[in-house]
Amino acid sequence: MYKVIMSRKVFAVSYLVIFLSAALLFNGCAGSNETNTLSQTDSLTDSLKELYDADALLKKADRLFKEKDYPGAIQEYKRFLELHPIHKSASYSQYRIGLSYFKQIRSIDRDIEPVQKALSAFDTIVNVYPGSEYKNDSTEKIKICRDKLAEREFYIGNFYMRKEDYQAAIVRFTNVLTDYNDTGIVEKTLYHLGIAYSSSSKADKAKETLQTLLTSYPESSYKEDASQLLARLNTPH
Repeated sequence: MYKVIMSRKVFAVSYLVIFLSAALLFNGCAGSNETNTLSQTDSLTDSLKELYDADALLKKADRLFKEKDYPGAIQEYKRFLELHPIHKSASYSQYRIGLSYFKQIRSIDRDIEPVQKALSAFDTIVNVYPGSEYKNDSTEKIKICRDKLAEREFYIGNFYMRKEDYQAAIVRFTNVLTDYNDTGIVEKTLYHLGIAYSSSSKADKAKETLQTLLTSYPESSYKEDASQLLARLNTPH
């Protein structure tokens, strides 16, 4: 956490130096045409304020978010964090980055990148800003994102099952059980993994997986089908 904030702080100081240097340069040029110079300086100051001022940056980012220009909003919120890493609204800006990615999430058969980036942004809230008022909502959205990533892996595994590429399916189903074992699709993944093992002539692995399903989920909706498949696998041929 300290390293993240300090690296952002160094970046912000660099921009501040540029800002002050530009302002001093233009103020130092005031001479015979003082009114015109001051007008130009005011114009420059307004432009620099739009680029560097915390309130101006947040207003622009919030406006873009409201207009549903989420990529634009993300860019401005990130700029705010680069320039003002220890500002009181830093956690808010980080939260809105996550929310902007979250708003771009579509069905699991579409581009999965928004889910991954939303997850990363909300993880940052929990880890870097643990006292933030946005922590609870971020935690809930982390769960949603992880569920979607798990569903994506299952979806791809099921695709390979239909193609009868059982080894590829086994890899995807195993990924769900390894990486997303806290999600709500473990039960159905165990059942389909058992079928994939059985279909690829890995009877022992199939029996082990199906037994895990029946033991861990005794009231499973897959109980009857899993029990029948397990009985066939246990019947000598």
